[in-house]
Amino acid sequence: MLNLKPSIGRNIFCMTKWDKKTFIRKTKSDCLSHVSMITMDLIKFAEDKADQVVWGSGDQYGTMTFKCKSIDYGFLPLFYITTNGRIKFSLNLLRSKVNQLEIIRDFQLKLESGFLMDFDSSDYPSDIYHQLEDMFTMRSEVNKFINTIQSLSARLHQ
Repeated sequence: MLNLKPSIGRNIFCMTKWDKKTFIRKTKSDCLSHVSMITMDLIKFAEDKADQVVWGSGDQYGTMTFKCKSIDYGFLPLFYITTNGRIKFSLNLLRSKVNQLEIIRDFQLKLESGFLMDFDSSDYPSDIYHQLEDMFTMRSEVNKFINTIQSLSARLHQ
């Protein structure tokens, strides 16, 4: 799975970045089928709706980042997923970059109602990865999350 190639002008090797094909292959081999299906749904959604999809270059696991291009703030990552079945919401990163607090508050409330977790800045001081299987147990939760990200993207595009 790892593709090593020599760097131009150097005698060291570097790993090529993850891409959709290697990301999916690794996810299917390392995760439960339920988690793989959620991951596939989120990849398809990102490809259809993200302004930019970024594939990571990590050694231990791959990442896919859903980015939204905001007129005021540039490209902002809204969530990350990994080949080892985890997801990270960029809530605190957005808190530090987006001045429109009502957008962040709305995102926080939708995450809290969707996942029944507290995402207040004092209880959730940094963005962390969560297990996909713990966050999404039903298809409707995936759809609700997708709607949340679409809503956030629409507001950031304004």
